[in-house]
Amino acid sequence: MDLNEKMMYVEKAFRQLQSEGRVKTQGDFARLLGVSQNSISAAKNGDERYLTPSLISKISYLLEQPEDSQTTTKVIPVFPVEAMAGTLVEFFDSVKDYDCEKMVSPIKGADYAIKIYGDSMSPEIPSGSLCLIKKVDERQFISWNEIYVLDTDNGAVIKKIRRTDRDNVVECVSINPNYQPFTIETSYIHGWYKVLMVMSVK
Repeated sequence: MDLNEKMMYVEKAFRQLQSEGRVKTQGDFARLLGVSQNSISAAKNGDERYLTPSLISKISYLLEQPEDSQTTTKVIPVFPVEAMAGTLVEFFDSVKDYDCEKMVSPIKGADYAIKIYGDSMSPEIPSGSLCLIKKVDERQFISWNEIYVLDTDNGAVIKKIRRTDRDNVVECVSINPNYQPFTIETSYIHGWYKVLMVMSVK
């Protein structure tokens, strides 16, 4: 999509959700997408910094959800920050159900939620945001240039993932240009979790 097509897509999606009664205001639209209202305003006004592939992907995912999905609730565990010294796999395999904070997911498909700290993914994912994530089988399919939480030997990282010319190596890219990309061997990745939605904490 070029810039005008992206602007039209955002506006068309907003009008469609309004007509379905799923949103009333631009603020409602932003909350469903897990972004700020200012981000949506900037995107609709053609600010390329906010018309990101991730935003378009989130809108597409939202439009694909059936209208009655808003009434279908699923309780998912929230990954506790204090557990981040270990790996996600270790945590999810060992944590007892009653040990974990829970939340009702506003979307279908999410398996877990995790709070993000740091500004490497700003402005799209501000520090303190809650990401709803889904575990995927990387051997089956990876959506390149999308945002994932990776469970690595050194803990959890959230980055945009790109393919490299080596089958066993991926590139991890921050949205904040102050952070340089880096590569990681897939053998050091224990789990891949696709980010489905970002909920910004106001």
